[in-house]
Amino acid sequence: MLLPPEIQVLDQGDNSIELGIELREDLPCFAGHFTDLPVLAGVVQIGWALQLAERFFACRFDCRGQVSNKFQQLVRPPVSLMLSLQYRPEAQQLKFRYRNALGDCSRGVLKVEEVSK
Repeated sequence: MLLPPEIQVLDQGDNSIELGIELREDLPCFAGHFTDLPVLAGVVQIGWALQLAERFFACRFDCRGQVSNKFQQLVRPPVSLMLSLQYRPEAQQLKFRYRNALGDCSRGVLKVEEVSK
């Protein structure tokens, strides 16, 4: 899954990170979803959360399922998003939260297992 080209680290801790993501309508993530109403698919949001967690927490995850997931508003371009990720290795959980200027867009908790690279 292709990550967005404009990602900025806003804050980072040992097991948490806050990222800024700029999305334009011409990005591949909006192609075909939908022609007259481009939206960022939920599966893309989950995929990006996993990929970015692997990149910034320097590990590889095997996603074992969703503990919870809530999509609260459509993500439509152009938009500035903030993505918060929190990895809880002791609970084997990855928490994510996307938000824009209007508030939360989506949030969830994924059951993950760290695997060797």
